[in-house]
Amino acid sequence: MQGIGWNLAAMSKEDEEAAGQFSKELERESGHLDEGYIGEKVERAAKRFQETLCEVLDGKATKMKICTRSKSLWNGEIKERRRAPGTQKRKGRRTGGEAPAKAELQRSIQQSKSRMWNDYLLNRRVVEVWRGAKFDNPRAGATVQALTDREGQQANTIAEKEQLLTGESFPPNEGDQYYELPPAGHAHERITEQSVKRALFSQSVKKAPGPAKLSFGAIRQLWKWNRMRIVGLTKAAVRTKRRPTVWRRAGMVVIWKARKEDYMKLKSYCTNSWLS
Repeated sequence: MQGIGWNLAAMSKEDEEAAGQFSKELERESGHLDEGYIGEKVERAAKRFQETLCEVLDGKATKMKICTRSKSLWNGEIKERRRAPGTQKRKGRRTGGEAPAKAELQRSIQQSKSRMWNDYLLNRRVVEVWRGAKFDNPRAGATVQALTDREGQQANTIAEKEQLLTGESFPPNEGDQYYELPPAGHAHERITEQSVKRALFSQSVKKAPGPAKLSFGAIRQLWKWNRMRIVGLTKAAVRTKRRPTVWRRAGMVVIWKARKEDYMKLKSYCTNSWLS
């Protein structure tokens, strides 16, 4: 099962108070963000900020995980019939009801899937359904032995393919190491608690989180416990002109482009990314 975050809505008032106290204790250990912070310290502070919030939520909130029972097709009827095989098994082999109960459970799952698919088709045009299906169905040649970039360099292993795709999607800027930042300005002085709150609470909590699984809902929880930490880190990032690395980590999904003649070429693929 894959973790996708935390069930914040299920936290009780006592859990929230305990999590808030735990968060403040952890933050005391890391100190305060002052005007003397330079870029490297902002990087470390941002990383500590993320680690602290994950540690607090791991200890006080219930983790949400993706499994078969997470799907919307898993209705009350299936939940009830899922208990039947175990009940029959506890009764003993003489009843012989375990196998029919399992068969009935599988039949209910298939019927629920069919109902969901038919309901989906009722709200979509046929041409839209089959236009999207070609990107989902397996096809011949979907797994290639090697990828070739624009210079003719080949990648055979998974690690080499990842490196080529990353370089294609996020090309490095060789001039960055020679670029000198201009003198610090006064933009950070205009950042207030109200402006940070407005920016945070204007975002939807339904947005997909990045690799750290920290959604806007999780950051809003931290705002209740220690809002000045968020404001201070935002000011420090603007003042030092540094966007911390932990804020720019992305999970990439490779998608093949339609109607390409050669899928061994790197340009036949594109990547979608979700930033943390």
